[in-house]
Amino acid sequence: MPEISSETSLRQRLVRVALRQEPADLVIRGAQIVSVTTRELLSGDVAIADGSIAAVGPGYQATEVYDAGGKYLSPGFIDAHIHIESSLMTPASFARAVRPRGTTGVVAEAHEIVNVLGEAGLRWMLDAGAASGLRVWASQPSCVPASVFEQGGVRLEPPDIGRGLTVPGVLGLAEMMNYPGVLGQDVAVWATLEAARGKRIDGHAASLSGERLQAYAAAGIHSDHEATTPAEAHDRLRAGLWLMVREGSAARNLAALTPVLRSMPRRALLVSDDIGADWLLERGHLDHQLRHLVASGLDPLYALGLVTCNPAEYWGLFDVGVIGPGFRADLVLLEDLTGFEVAECWLGGQPLSALGTPAPTPHLPGGRVNVVGLERADLSVPPHWPVIGVRPDQIETYAAVPGSGDTKLVVADRYGRGLISAAWTQGIGLKRGAVALSVLHDAHHLVVAGAAGPQGDADIRAAGLAVQALGGGVVVVDGGEVIASLPLPHGGLMSDLPPVEVAARVQGIQTALQGRGCLLPEALTTLSFLGLSVIPDLKLTPAGLLDVPAWALLPEEEAEG
Repeated sequence: MPEISSETSLRQRLVRVALRQEPADLVIRGAQIVSVTTRELLSGDVAIADGSIAAVGPGYQATEVYDAGGKYLSPGFIDAHIHIESSLMTPASFARAVRPRGTTGVVAEAHEIVNVLGEAGLRWMLDAGAASGLRVWASQPSCVPASVFEQGGVRLEPPDIGRGLTVPGVLGLAEMMNYPGVLGQDVAVWATLEAARGKRIDGHAASLSGERLQAYAAAGIHSDHEATTPAEAHDRLRAGLWLMVREGSAARNLAALTPVLRSMPRRALLVSDDIGADWLLERGHLDHQLRHLVASGLDPLYALGLVTCNPAEYWGLFDVGVIGPGFRADLVLLEDLTGFEVAECWLGGQPLSALGTPAPTPHLPGGRVNVVGLERADLSVPPHWPVIGVRPDQIETYAAVPGSGDTKLVVADRYGRGLISAAWTQGIGLKRGAVALSVLHDAHHLVVAGAAGPQGDADIRAAGLAVQALGGGVVVVDGGEVIASLPLPHGGLMSDLPPVEVAARVQGIQTALQGRGCLLPEALTTLSFLGLSVIPDLKLTPAGLLDVPAWALLPEEEAEG
């Protein structure tokens, strides 16, 4: 007789419990059960055995009974597209911030740590996620580096990406940001798409419309999270793409796209993309988005589907996202369906209180900051370069009025290659001091913003060198003295401090910057996107200023007429 697998053994026990042939481990009784597949509220018991749901129905027996007291029992929330690294926290710290908000699973788009360390970073994210107290899956980064204009710690070729897609826990190909390569039928880009055929392929279609959006979808892309207007959202839905409605610390699209969600489109999800520790603690995670939608008049049962069954369906996660027999007992008990306050949360049938002290974060070798030549680099800006206009609530930039620059931006290669460039920005507003951070999407070079003038340049150098001395992190300097800091020892991207301490340090940095004139409400998140070469319009790389729509670096010398 063939040996019975652990999966078969589990399923057979669930069958016996469902048939009342043996008791469950846990019964949740007296809840209003949210059926996200039918958009109705059910009554009955939820019988759980070995971490999975055996049955939903009346009168089940168990060794432990939890009285839900009429509260609302929902599947646990799933964030279908998030960069955990952008929270500046390791997966364990991140889990402690979001589990009390009802989040039980995330699909980590790990291209931050992968740009620094390659496949080792991807595997670390999954290992750290497994030890975090959160269910963490991943998508294989598609663009490492993000484009030909970026150079991080590694370069992944199509065979490397194909290998990453076979790593257990990797669900598909992460956002295909190099849309010029897709539309121009670049050989390497299309080899990457070919490696992912048969799996999910996430999109990244910033600013695409009309025939260019149609062509992008025709390449086999399945989703997009870059819609910022109702017209863009409708275009993506009509093209058959899954619409990921994003609300994070820097890119806030939920309010603009709420009218689209009121029509209850079939292929829609809520995601956060990039979100900070302070935002998570003050506003929340997916629960924050649910509150907004329901307050705007959306059916709460439809809204819950956007963070449960829809992300599970999109990613092919067949055993989460629904309260039903055979599904994992990843559940959240809500006080009501307006405020979405969490009364209890279970992961695999284990309550939030069982989280306890998180397991140690796995060791992550490498990824330190090695800036060459910053002490003596020329920080002057070519006079003919346009000014980067910085938006306070979006990651897109624009060409500002010439001569309107208020803050100097410097980007320095962190991998020892010695490239450094500087440009003027408008909208940051620093009047004195400088802030440096080793988080700059996606190659994660050192980025420094500083006030104009000789003292500003001196502070730019001092802040950058202080980050290097930390081995990665964030530092604010004024008059050559460090005013505030946050070490990020894991790849120069993440801290394993508790969420409250990370948030407190981030808030201290934000307060220090605002006291020096900074106009950005989420300064670190906004600054971290000023080098991303696939987001319009102007971005700064170590090699120079990039005109994204023109897909070209601007020359350092002005052409003669």
